[in-house]
Amino acid sequence: MTKATSKSVRQALADACFRRRSLPPRNRGVWPLYAAAFGMATALSVLWTAVPFILRNIGGTEDHVGYAFAANMLGYLLCLLFAAAKLGHLNPRHTTRRAAAAMFVATFVMLAAVHQALAHEKFGSPVLIWTVIAAGALAGGAMSLYWPYLMSWVSADYEGVTLNRRLGTYNGMWSSAAIIGPLIGGALAEQSTLAPVGVSVGALATCFVLLLLAHDESAGNSASSGAVNGPETDYDGRLLLRMKWMARISLFCSWLWLSVARTQFALRFTEIGFSETQFGILMATFGICNCLTLTGAGRFGFWHFRPMLLPGVQAAHAVSVLLLVFGSTLWAFVLSFAITGCAFGLSFSSHLYYGACGSRNRSKQMAIHEATISLGVIIGSATAGCLAANLGAYQPYWFAIAALAIGLLGQIAVWAALRQKPNAGN
Repeated sequence: MTKATSKSVRQALADACFRRRSLPPRNRGVWPLYAAAFGMATALSVLWTAVPFILRNIGGTEDHVGYAFAANMLGYLLCLLFAAAKLGHLNPRHTTRRAAAAMFVATFVMLAAVHQALAHEKFGSPVLIWTVIAAGALAGGAMSLYWPYLMSWVSADYEGVTLNRRLGTYNGMWSSAAIIGPLIGGALAEQSTLAPVGVSVGALATCFVLLLLAHDESAGNSASSGAVNGPETDYDGRLLLRMKWMARISLFCSWLWLSVARTQFALRFTEIGFSETQFGILMATFGICNCLTLTGAGRFGFWHFRPMLLPGVQAAHAVSVLLLVFGSTLWAFVLSFAITGCAFGLSFSSHLYYGACGSRNRSKQMAIHEATISLGVIIGSATAGCLAANLGAYQPYWFAIAALAIGLLGQIAVWAALRQKPNAGN
């Protein structure tokens, strides 16, 4: 009787262990990856909400602010292209850890440069200003080995509803940090030029620890192999190609406009009597609307393959621009950032989803996604900085309106040109 009972217990334990090993990968510790996305986004949103004010406080000008954002994303883009061509075989677990460590070092260099300018009153020092910009470029380069690999790690081996939900949770985590981070960054920038950089350094250290807790099985099986791919599902090739390119145009224009608002409007906003803390509230408003849209898009699929939604993103951004140009109250600015947040969330979700649909090479699609973002930020922030410094404070907004109009025409052209053509690539 005792032996029979003992055998039954051993068999039950063995069955339980087998069931545990058989659980879907998404139930085996994916949360460190989501938390790492939150931690990284917190570090970035705290820092880059405050960067316009940090550069201003150490003697930088409008074009320096634009160059800082452009350099960050230029470093990101160049390293991203190299990584896509030469480093696609890297294991996401090791790559994301090294990227987080490199970003920590770069941000610490930025911290030292800002401290040097403040402690020794070297305001307007070209060396220190460009050290801050160069450190941002270095951090951007390291970031190219972080987001694409983390996204492909999370999405590996999934399609359809499960893919949509995982991407929705992932997007919800990093976008929720875009609510908290600007509030912290704006409030700290109003009190101390150095504090936002210090907090960002601490958040990056936390992100690194979270990545140490993650393992290959935190996502699908392919995360443990060299290439992070997923199964292929059949879609209407022509429709998918059109939606992919329309979403790509929308994503580019969204980031272009956001880079104008985050750089030049941040400076103008404080010049007309508002505070850095209030600018943080504006960015948090954007973050709330963006997070709600991303999370909703991840939970519901009614928006899939509805092409008229993407041109609507362009129109919504144009309304947002006009509110910043002609508005004069905090509530008008809040409404502008709320509209931008919703439109931004839809464009981001659309490009991420259509890029992943039916693709075996998820890493490549994530690299394309990030390259599109980079180009939007580089062109938007650098051009806006030059226009504001040389032609006047309002010129960046008319530049954004022109870019949105060209984007809308581009979407119409894509829909018409690809309507009768066979599927021919990405």
